[in-house]
Amino acid sequence: MRTTRPRALLLCAFLLPAFSAAAAKAADSLCFVQFHHPGDEHEPDAGAMRTWNRGPHRRKFMEARAVHLAAPDARPSEGQVVFWGEWEPPSPLIKRFERPEGDEPRFLYRPILGKFQKADPPYQNTDPFVFGGAFLYGNCKENTKKGLPTEMQALKRGSVILFGSNRNGSQFVLDTVFVVEDWTPYTTADYLETLKGKVPPEYFDITLNPIAHDLAVNKTAGCAYRLYRGATWERPLHGMFSYFPCKPWKDGDARGFARPVITLPGIVDDRLRGWQRMNPQEKIGDVERLWKEVARQVAAQGLSFGVKTGVPGPR
Repeated sequence: MRTTRPRALLLCAFLLPAFSAAAAKAADSLCFVQFHHPGDEHEPDAGAMRTWNRGPHRRKFMEARAVHLAAPDARPSEGQVVFWGEWEPPSPLIKRFERPEGDEPRFLYRPILGKFQKADPPYQNTDPFVFGGAFLYGNCKENTKKGLPTEMQALKRGSVILFGSNRNGSQFVLDTVFVVEDWTPYTTADYLETLKGKVPPEYFDITLNPIAHDLAVNKTAGCAYRLYRGATWERPLHGMFSYFPCKPWKDGDARGFARPVITLPGIVDDRLRGWQRMNPQEKIGDVERLWKEVARQVAAQGLSFGVKTGVPGPR
């Protein structure tokens, strides 16, 4: 059965010259982006296992060892944490939560490194990618339905992306904060050479090979993107760094946590679904002020700041 994908993927190969011309004309903008992606929770699909996703993107509630902060200016700790995020490769189920309340998770997974295989429908890619050092973001919604580059391919250094989802029709809930440090342009025709040594080796099978295979299944030769690298806690940008809201975790803990609700009038649209809100800013100080307010709201909801976690290994 052939998978159905957005027409943007089918058109990219024919529009690479148009991309080059558009990219040359487009000026990068300093933005504080509200980025919507699907927020439903992955369910096990093979007993106590969630196999590599081949359907619509969803979120997972996961356990991992991570460096985390109780506050943006706190000393770091390292240990087991739980957090919401995207991980489309396999994940064994390690806990079912009894009687979760509101938007709390029903399942807890441990991400593991699966073996990429060519399939139809193709395996889904993971984007954003918060594992293995600096966070990475590099394909989702970077092209229009007509295959032309969106504003997501024209972000200035210092821009911030709030990755999150709409819940209950009137709340924006956050899973990842991404601060743009730098980027590398690439295409699905040259990514193996262009990104070698610039990303963790596992990133090719987890994210890049699934993208390229998706295009091949749809008989499309290539598409252009910009791979962004996030500012880190060790090397912040104007005091800002990328993080995922999390909580320390120990065996026997009985509850997960709902993703933090973020309220920023004029910046965050509580009803946003399906696309993104760019929110251009005049200067980096404006972005820093908004970043600090989001961090304040995350901490006020009892959450810590996950700043580094390793790439998951095999089971």
